[in-house]
Amino acid sequence: MPKATSHDPDWPDVAALQAGDTSALDRIMRRHRDEITGFIWRMVGHRSDAEELAQETFVRVYFQIQQFQPRSAFAAWLYRIARNLCLDYFRSRAQKQNSRNLELSEAWDTADLRSSPLRDESTELLQEAIANLPVHLSEPLVLTALEGMSHEEAGQRLGISAKAVEVKCYRAREKLRKLLKKYKTPEGFPHPVSL
Repeated sequence: MPKATSHDPDWPDVAALQAGDTSALDRIMRRHRDEITGFIWRMVGHRSDAEELAQETFVRVYFQIQQFQPRSAFAAWLYRIARNLCLDYFRSRAQKQNSRNLELSEAWDTADLRSSPLRDESTELLQEAIANLPVHLSEPLVLTALEGMSHEEAGQRLGISAKAVEVKCYRAREKLRKLLKKYKTPEGFPHPVSL
């Protein structure tokens, strides 16, 4: 079992869970559930699916905790599990659903996703566009533009450098702008949207 480190607040519970104390999982879940659910929701765009995937994330933590090594923060490992579940979700969804012919206008290029009073329909369309980005690009964008994390904080969550987050966010915005040009604005869409 790896030795606990003083700078990772999750280590005491990780070590306890690795030693067989299942109550440690409850503490880990209380600490991270809202953040993980929010992250997954921003990725997949459906609240109920996000809640199920978040639950599955912690189930996997329980069964895979012995594989966790102290090379990175526990939260980064937790986010990797959530990201992999999102990838599985997208693969499954792509196989099941018919392609939709949705269109959004270029006005979506410049709206603040956290503060604009977007209608539910518009928000759903934008979330779908973000979900169509490659996951390695949508993750940093979700964490910074939607969750409000700095590049450094997002990098710690994802186990990459702040500069890598910045580059991935730039590429994500470029791809999203190109993707959104294929979409038509829903009638009555009120605001331009900025990422």
